[in-house]
Amino acid sequence: MKNKILRMFSLFSLLLVAITAGCGSDRKEGSGQSETFRASAACIECHAVNKISPVTGGTIVTEWQRSAHNTQNGAACTACHINNGHPQGGSIIKAVPDTQCQTCHTVVRLGTPHFSNFTTSLAAQYISQTDAPEVQCRQCHNPHDTTTLLQYNRDWADSGHGSTKYVPGDANASSVNSHYPWTTASRDVCSKCHTTSGYKKVSSGAASVLTTTNTTTNTSTTTVTPNAPLMSNNKKNETIMCSACHINYSWTRRVIGAQTLEYTYDSDLVPGGGSDPFAGPAPATVDGLTAAAAVVLPNIGDSNLCVVCHSGRGNFQSVRSSRFEGHHAPTGADLYADLTHVGFEFDGRVYTKPAFFAHPNIGLTTGAGPCVSCHMKSTKSHTFEVVTKNTSGTITAINSQAVCNGCHSDMTPATLNQEALGYRQAGKLLTDYLDNIVPNKPNYTGAAILRATTPQINALHVNTYGAVQNSLLVTEDPGGYTHNRFYLKRLLFDSIDWLDNHVFDGTITIDAAVYPNAAAWFNAAAGTGIATRP
Repeated sequence: MKNKILRMFSLFSLLLVAITAGCGSDRKEGSGQSETFRASAACIECHAVNKISPVTGGTIVTEWQRSAHNTQNGAACTACHINNGHPQGGSIIKAVPDTQCQTCHTVVRLGTPHFSNFTTSLAAQYISQTDAPEVQCRQCHNPHDTTTLLQYNRDWADSGHGSTKYVPGDANASSVNSHYPWTTASRDVCSKCHTTSGYKKVSSGAASVLTTTNTTTNTSTTTVTPNAPLMSNNKKNETIMCSACHINYSWTRRVIGAQTLEYTYDSDLVPGGGSDPFAGPAPATVDGLTAAAAVVLPNIGDSNLCVVCHSGRGNFQSVRSSRFEGHHAPTGADLYADLTHVGFEFDGRVYTKPAFFAHPNIGLTTGAGPCVSCHMKSTKSHTFEVVTKNTSGTITAINSQAVCNGCHSDMTPATLNQEALGYRQAGKLLTDYLDNIVPNKPNYTGAAILRATTPQINALHVNTYGAVQNSLLVTEDPGGYTHNRFYLKRLLFDSIDWLDNHVFDGTITIDAAVYPNAAAWFNAAAGTGIATRP
């Protein structure tokens, strides 16, 4: 018995010596480990438990072991944390700068968007001028575990937020991040939504943007205060990168609170103006005693981050324009149309949302809000795509199906696809009326309504101008049929109702043989094609 105890003690002593001897040595692990793991063994033996990431709260060694830095022999601890005699009284680099990453991750390997110093090209890059020079890589990458979440980065790069596509001389073919010089003085206000730097300044409250409209002179003024300009005007276009929404690579979302939009709404302002020999004199603009007030959206949790940019830059009380007054992608403005009034609301028509319309309330109890709940709850959340489509554009799957199922018992890809077809064709019907090409149904003027230039737009009867504005909604918010189908359907209906006989009589007639999806969407009666106002 005594000999057995002595043998066990001897084995334990040898094991203890073997473990402690590795600290600071070049002892290698077994052949089953990666080369980088064996090169990191000495570091791991001392720091496997006690080194916690101040950003993620996880164990650094555990994070590194998951990464391709370990599994694919990418980089050992000492490849980044250069060791000079540590721990025997020497030193080791702790705060590793980005320049160390670039020893392996070169421009050639990663592509120019990451850290090229653009001066003339408009192609957006993956870094922001508001990031400190030595920590730009870790705005989107955990330096210890660069691999686990890499698919999120790839999905983001495939989205509109991350696109760097630039076609010289062709703004339409370039991404929204690249097609104009967003960082020059003339477009500084645009950088609020087209660059990370501008977005962070506005969304954090470091700067504000306000657009005011003079209804007498039909002009608008946009000011940025304080801390203008938003950008340094150095021609470095940026993607809308991770740091726009996340505080660091822990992926904790930034908290910014309820948003006040850059435009206002005047409850007793009725736009007028224009001239029309067919419809009679256009009414003049009328404004009561109530002053225009700021448009303040409700607090929608994480989705506050989305509506900073996706709530438009104006509404139907803005200055007349041949472009859409609400600007591009006004999805949040459509969702909260009862506050924004983003479409052209014809005088005397009611646009109050139905009591059962609940889309603005999605995700409020979880803190995600409607935008994040619908656009970021799939396995490919950072593509921000709600649906999956085949090559012909047909919806084949609803990526956030579980969210829909919370209220809708019959929401299927086929149902949603039919809604999309109806919405798009309703928009085409409206545009065809403006172009006077609806078969056997001329618009009330009997000719194409010209609307490409400022003089043409200013000459239009106020209601005809409203129809022009509403015709742009379908392309500016392709998903409007889900964001607020009741509001969008009424705007499109009223626009067609005006154009067919310049009278709001509450009915329109749709040729189901030519516009079958629009007829179904507006619930037109079979045989007569007559639809009544939704």
